[in-house]
Amino acid sequence: MQRIVLLEIAAAVLLVGWAVDPLALVPAAVVAVALVLLAFARRRGRSVPEWLATARALKVRQRRAAGTVIRPGTEPGLAPAVECDPSLRTYAYGGRDRRPVGIIGDGTFVTAVLQVEADATALRAERSRQPLPLGLVRDALEVDGIRLERAQVVLHTQPAPAIQLPQQSVAVSNYAPLQARTGAPAVRITWIALKLDPELCPEAVAARGGGLMGAQKCVVRVADHLASRLTGAGFRTTLLNEEELVAAVATSACANPLVTAEAGRTDTPQRRTEESGRSWRCDNRRHTTYWVRRWPQLGGGRGPSLPQLVGALTAIPALATTFSLTLARGERQEVALTGHLRVTGRSDDELVAARRALEHAARQAGAGLARLDREQLPGVLATLPLGGAR
Repeated sequence: MQRIVLLEIAAAVLLVGWAVDPLALVPAAVVAVALVLLAFARRRGRSVPEWLATARALKVRQRRAAGTVIRPGTEPGLAPAVECDPSLRTYAYGGRDRRPVGIIGDGTFVTAVLQVEADATALRAERSRQPLPLGLVRDALEVDGIRLERAQVVLHTQPAPAIQLPQQSVAVSNYAPLQARTGAPAVRITWIALKLDPELCPEAVAARGGGLMGAQKCVVRVADHLASRLTGAGFRTTLLNEEELVAAVATSACANPLVTAEAGRTDTPQRRTEESGRSWRCDNRRHTTYWVRRWPQLGGGRGPSLPQLVGALTAIPALATTFSLTLARGERQEVALTGHLRVTGRSDDELVAARRALEHAARQAGAGLARLDREQLPGVLATLPLGGAR
């Protein structure tokens, strides 16, 4: 759209120059050529207007962050996410006959989160063994007249052996054969975040009491439905309560547990996150987020399956790797997939090495990744189990 506007302005400048005076065509042509170059020039994969817009938005977020004060009573584990989006808050939904359910939202949406485990343990499971049935997640986008805005699958992995261990250590030597055979990580956690915008299904919300309570009932109904279907497919599912939900967000953000514990003991918590052009810092961990701009041909004998692709991209040496796949239904009822990847390191050098490893793994798999320069904070929000960024 910006390119079309610039081309239209260039044409208008030429037309005005010709109408005013033929001699005015020369400076008008210079201006028009500059506008055309501006429309088609690319800087790091973006048009110049887009690049300028993202740079300006980053400056605005940095200024806003400097003046943001975390509201009293915020859970230390949730604080890094609240620093990214101060409107986020959690709720506990429950009744006398059920386990409480944790809900997170910002006033415009509510999200419930399922934690999903296969029967096989992370150490023994191959990447492609009993993959999560995305068809069930897709079907949960609309249940009993309740239409979700998005359903998000978040896979958080920490490699084994740990990246900080020397290559000559006994643990590395003993684990190497298993790692080479299965690619099994030390930690693999899967969350499914179900995000409801009450405006997409006002009748369903009103039928359940309306307001925040009606929205919570709707998203919990969908979560219960999906949990039941996943259990029938052989998965263990847990609908997280408020405390577990906060812990899931903290784990996904790779918040340092020691810093989180210390923050809970002080009355004046310090800011724990910072965004720069190419990274986002939380405590003493640094993150870089990518958008999957091009998917390889998946399955069918011509390319890797989706579980194999995700396994390859999340098996790189890093403190942690987080993959987010968001499903959303379009106007024509088609389902759109959006993928994001976030790598985490304990230092700038470790993060740079992890980025190179991820980009190499993506090229080997035929996937195209776009590093979200100057949009790292929105990228982080897209990879936390919140239901996907808007």
